[in-house]
This record gives sequence, C-alpha cells and structure tokens, in this order.
Amino acid sequence: MADSSSFSFTALYTGETWQASGLSLPELRTPAGDVMYRLLGPAEWAGKAIFGTNLRQMLVERHALIDRLTIGHLQDWPHAQILEIACGLSARGCRFSRQFPELRYVEADLPAMARNKARALTQVSGRSPRHEVVPIDILAPSGPLSLESVLTGCFDRTRPIIVITEGLMNYFPRPVATHVWRRLAEALRGFPQAAYIMETYPAPKPRLLRAAAGLGAAALRLISRSHAGIHFRTADQAARHLAGAGFEAVDIAWPTDDALLCVLDCRTGGARVSG
Repeated sequence: MADSSSFSFTALYTGETWQASGLSLPELRTPAGDVMYRLLGPAEWAGKAIFGTNLRQMLVERHALIDRLTIGHLQDWPHAQILEIACGLSARGCRFSRQFPELRYVEADLPAMARNKARALTQVSGRSPRHEVVPIDILAPSGPLSLESVLTGCFDRTRPIIVITEGLMNYFPRPVATHVWRRLAEALRGFPQAAYIMETYPAPKPRLLRAAAGLGAAALRLISRSHAGIHFRTADQAARHLAGAGFEAVDIAWPTDDALLCVLDCRTGGARVSG
C-alpha cells in the first residue's frame, strides 16, 4: 500500500477511483484515498442522479480513452517509448509494461511524489526493468528536472515517443500551460515520430451543468491552491490552440457522445531528425 503523505487530494481520490474500477493495483491503494472515496460517495450519487454523470465516471472514461489512444500508437510504432508526466497513482505503467514486454516506460512526477511512487512500485512483483520513475518539474526552465533534460536523459532519440499528461494541464493558467506545450512540441521534434496525449474540458452546453462545472472548478482551485479551470470553450478551440503551439496534427477523441471531456492526440513528425 502506498504512503499518501506526498500525494495531493486529487491524486488520492483519482487513484481510489481507478482502484474501484479495476484499473489499478493493490500496491497503489492508500488509506486516505479510500476514506475520501467513501466520504464523497453521496455527492457522486447525487451528481449521477441530477446530471446523468459524475466525477468518478469522468475519471474512468478519461483514463480508458487515454489508454486506447496510447495503445493505438504503440500498434503503429512497435518500438515507441512512453513518458507519463504527473503519473501520481496511475497503474498504467505497470499495465502497459506487462502488455508490451519490450516497452520503455518512464513515469515522472515532482520529486517527493516520484520517490513515493517508486517505493510503492517496489512492492509490485514481476515489474519490468524497462519501467522506472524519475523526478520532473515541467515548469523548470532548465536543469536536471526540466522537461528537456528528462527527454534527453531517459529516451532513445532514434525511436518514436508518446508523452501523456492526465489530470495536469488544467491546474495551470492558460499562458503557463501554453508555454509548456510550446516547449514540449519543440522538444518532440527531436524524435522520428511523437505523440502527446492530454485531456481538456470544453464548457458544457446545458446551463445547469455549466454552472455546476464552474462551481467544481472553483472548489478545486480552493482545495488544490492552484489556478485550475477550463482553458477552452470548445474542443475545436483546444485543437487549434495546440496546433498553434507547434504540433503538426491534432485529433479530438470523445469517450461518449455526452462526455464532459475530450482527449487531444497531438503529433509531430520529427522533421528535424537526420539519419
């Protein structure tokens, strides 16, 4: 069982939601996450009854859709590598390493969380030697924790790469997130093929649901002490923005027709790589 001392409230709750949905491992369960999951049960029930959906459903749909898109890239690029940023209590690295035995999978998070995650993963039997956890600070402009340093130090630049951020970018103000996206797009041009997978939350069309989403974002800002919020009003606006940040192609994927989120599959062909 993982130590919860360095994981955020949202990471603990999300981790327990994955546990309850069969998407995680017992070694990544936390007592604090279990308590939060039980306490928020009535609110989740009410959300489902009133709106037809709730946070738990959204978290599971998001995780499963990112899995599906990532597997699609791995099938197209058999020698691809994966960097999952802000890995938290995700078990994706373990699941994918078992499904694809030759896969190089690197999980990354802030130093304290990365150390905690690495300790938790030592309890997982049969873990792939190609699966590791490293510290990162994607806002660091330079140095060993910077995005560019992790990409340079951990990956083979002759092979394709897939980068995943799940439940991360909406914690930053849009100008800060845009700066990260531009740096990432530039860095990924050093690989022969690259994909970046992230979710976004278009503003809901029903007025009541839009008001509830706004209240939820405000509560999340208070709890996480961040600038969490909705960056884009529509999925098309989000796709155009990521294309403007330097990605050559951006596709939009929805988990369901009435989903409150979508996932962007952003790609670059790595035109700067020479043989």
